Amino acid sequence: MSDAPTLSYSVVIPVHNEEADVQELARRTLEQLGPSCELIFVDDGSTDATWQRLLEIAEPDRVRLIRFRRNFGKAAALMAGFAVTRGGIVFTLDGDLQDDPAEIPRFLEQMTKGYGLVTGYKKKRHDPVTKVIASRIFNFVVRKLTKLDLHDMNCGFKCFQGDLARRLRIRGELHRFIPAMVAAEGYAVGEIEVRHQARKHGRSKYGASRLFKGFVDLITVMLLTEYRQRPAHGFGWAALACLALSALTGLLAAGLRAGGLEPHWGASYFPLGLMGWALGLKALFFGLTAVVLLAAGWVAEIVITRPLELDPSAQYVVEDRLD
Repeated sequence: MSDAPTLSYSVVIPVHNEEADVQELARRTLEQLGPSCELIFVDDGSTDATWQRLLEIAEPDRVRLIRFRRNFGKAAALMAGFAVTRGGIVFTLDGDLQDDPAEIPRFLEQMTKGYGLVTGYKKKRHDPVTKVIASRIFNFVVRKLTKLDLHDMNCGFKCFQGDLARRLRIRGELHRFIPAMVAAEGYAVGEIEVRHQARKHGRSKYGASRLFKGFVDLITVMLLTEYRQRPAHGFGWAALACLALSALTGLLAAGLRAGGLEPHWGASYFPLGLMGWALGLKALFFGLTAVVLLAAGWVAEIVITRPLELDPSAQYVVEDRLD
């Protein structure tokens, strides 16, 4: 495929068990973008009739389909879709009809201001309260750490410069941090408020249980963006935190010993003396363990990431493809 875009627009839509929504979503999206566009549905291992519904609307060079052998996750689906796009502008939408294709012209208007990426922001959300609360907490922390002032880092409704989308490299669940990763490469990132429609069919596949995973992935993103060119700084902050904890625990242990609370068999204060020694050992053990684990995790992250950066298709297996 040539690097030069051959269409005006590409729309990548990852779907998983959305049999009731995909045909209506395709119709409404095509109505907004006209003839110089393509839809790329990536079926991420659906177990319902999603693939059959997609086959009914498949159209060469217009509605293109990719089907995974099993569920590999949203990041893998986006990578598979981006890899075959031909548009100068690339959109992503979720497949559940909660993103309204009628918002597309507003994204295009915003892109004329020089942004590499414009992402949506759902002020009024039609989601379970647990999902909304988890999202609010998550986005607050991400804003503070990445210094990227976006209301919603993980909105599925996005608009990219085509070349940016095709060179993006994500895996695992790092799709949540696409704006932060794009901003780290020097692209301007914008945001517009979009309507969030209530889900018509099925139920949400995301919730508060993913909050923990999101924070773990946030550490990865910080290492791969903020500290990628200067990892020693990232290790330095972690080392300082571990040193502070070790020093605090060590001082507490020393205080117990200085107070005459040494271990002495038969003494009534023996449990406190033992506590002092235990605190000292914990200061040493946990401090060293934290630093070693952090270093090992970072090295492992780089080792795992490098092959996927060179060949993103290593993270999924395509069973069928219709162009």
